Amino acid sequence: MYVVEFGMALDVVDLVWSAMREDEFYSPNDLANSLEQPVQSVTRVLEFLKKYKFAEQISRREMIFRKVVNSLNPGDALRVLQIMIGDVRVERTEQANISQKPKSASTRRPDLEGRRKPSGMVN
Repeated sequence: MYVVEFGMALDVVDLVWSAMREDEFYSPNDLANSLEQPVQSVTRVLEFLKKYKFAEQISRREMIFRKVVNSLNPGDALRVLQIMIGDVRVERTEQANISQKPKSASTRRPDLEGRRKPSGMVN
């Protein structure tokens, strides 16, 4: 189980997101009851969706939310980011490993090591 942010699991994000329909309004209590999830978990998901603009809070006085029209699925977006972050980490590790490797015998010229160039030779 992958924990996203605010101490919530990605499967709960997917669950809440799939329960919401465009142009419909939801309170945390309504979603919690229909999904049989704790209100606190649903509220954390809705706050996450609002923070990253997957959903918007309609009223400042009440916690009423709706999906942003034509918004990308947040679970899919997080999975793509995980892959991208993983690729960057792998690439950085590979670069670090390459830069730390000593030159192999095949790239060094032991026959030339310690020799001086004859005078008058140009580089």
